[in-house]
Amino acid sequence: MVMKLYYIPLTRATRPRWLLEEMELSYELINVVENPHRFEHKQRHPHGKVPVFVDNYVAIYESTAICAYLADQYPEKQFAPSSKSPARAYYYQWLFYASVTLEAPVEKYLFQKNPHLPESLSPNSERQSLSQEEILQWFARVCQPLHQHLNNNNYLVENQLTTADIVTGGVLYWAFLLGMMTEQTLVKNYLMRLMERPAFKRVHEKNVENLNYPQC
Repeated sequence: MVMKLYYIPLTRATRPRWLLEEMELSYELINVVENPHRFEHKQRHPHGKVPVFVDNYVAIYESTAICAYLADQYPEKQFAPSSKSPARAYYYQWLFYASVTLEAPVEKYLFQKNPHLPESLSPNSERQSLSQEEILQWFARVCQPLHQHLNNNNYLVENQLTTADIVTGGVLYWAFLLGMMTEQTLVKNYLMRLMERPAFKRVHEKNVENLNYPQC
């Protein structure tokens, strides 16, 4: 059975797609927006969002969970340290830092920049709780640990590309598209290196001008 990724461009679904491309795995990409049966998608995800990943008897959502699953299913691709390695702890650290700590101000800024997005995604009262300047300061603070680490490393774990870089790069790419990364920094240089990867370019070759809303 061919693996399936239910997808919308420029959402969190690009992260597992990027990893699939890096791993050179065969999969079917299903664009939920273009799918005539897209309303059935709510049966796959409790909120009707993307990504959803199907692999034989496994059907899961949440982009970071999908990426972690893929890395563990294909250890020969070396996108995650061995479960017995001390590096596994740092892999978990950066994986969750990206999806929980780093992404929070980026998502908040997204709703500030796009007030037309549905309130079901984020209550309007929450969107105005911080100014854009305050959110940018928040983002700068959560980028500091990345700056410190990247001062002596090209990647986050054992100085080689892992799933932690894919998830982190996906978050930073959102920030970049939103205009949150105007200064030349170590973190921006790191993102530029990731964006030069052929797999990244294949995923984003038909990019659109505006960032779509986050879909988990």
